[in-house]
Amino acid sequence: MSRYVIKRILLIIPVVLLVAVVIFTIMYFCPGDPAVLILGSGASAEDLNILRESMGLNDPFLVQLGNYLIDVFIHFDLGNSYTTGIPVVTELLERFSKTLVLALSAIIIEVVVGIPLGMMAARHRGKWLDRLCMVIALVGISVPAFWLGLQLLLVFSLNLGWLPAYGVSSWQGWILPIFVNSLRGIATMARQARSSMLEVIHSDYVVTARAKGLTERKIMMSYALPNALIPLIQTMGSSFGQALGGTVIIENVFSIAGIGQYIVKGIVNRDYAVIRSTVIVLSIAFSLVMLLVDLAFGFVDPRIKAQYAGSGKRLRARGKGGRKAYV
Repeated sequence: MSRYVIKRILLIIPVVLLVAVVIFTIMYFCPGDPAVLILGSGASAEDLNILRESMGLNDPFLVQLGNYLIDVFIHFDLGNSYTTGIPVVTELLERFSKTLVLALSAIIIEVVVGIPLGMMAARHRGKWLDRLCMVIALVGISVPAFWLGLQLLLVFSLNLGWLPAYGVSSWQGWILPIFVNSLRGIATMARQARSSMLEVIHSDYVVTARAKGLTERKIMMSYALPNALIPLIQTMGSSFGQALGGTVIIENVFSIAGIGQYIVKGIVNRDYAVIRSTVIVLSIAFSLVMLLVDLAFGFVDPRIKAQYAGSGKRLRARGKGGRKAYV
């Protein structure tokens, strides 16, 4: 199992490198001049050329790309914002906690609400409760997050005055953003839970449990749910990625100073350093989450854990037998 963990961690490196190359290339060919953004449109041509030379903007594309990758992955320098001059890493560290709270809270609510909703729909398949749960899931998938956020602000903040209209200075400020960010995930989790539960509730071991006289709750929680967790865990990982992406919209609707708002400001200001660094940080966060998802498979399903253990034993046996060993 340890070999598998190391292998999966090492696979994150080329993924993040590829993301860095792609986002740098996109920003390189986008219109706009960073020197003009820093000095302003009123700067002289001589001053602009001096700044371009100092920043390496006059170098060929491959040279700029190589220098950028060295700065990011060797020197751990994400650069400074073109508009504010503040180091990007400083801004990201200040904002990342808010984005993480928003995404993790959404995932917790998705699990707590979405899985029971899907189990209820599967248990009452074809009945009105099943239809009601699926209607709720359909609405959650269909409603745009930005539109729902604006409507909730109008109702609960402007008209009723129950919740703050912007910011997260108090716990009340988190209620609407987390709800909006989790709604789509709740719908996705409920649909996946219903589908997974329908595959297992008619299995032989579930029928045997019913024949033994166990309660339906005991059967669903102890027999059906553990065997339906594999696709649900995969859905959780994908939902975390959606929650991170959703913060780009949610943080701007509710004026939350997180990474999502930061990258939007970078796009509006054509602040390429901010855009590149934010995309790389988000890709690392998503890669780590998917690593945890893969590891969770081994703990939930003993067959997967045994497969990893068996592969390690075979590789060690080959090494002792004089053949090519695992490196």
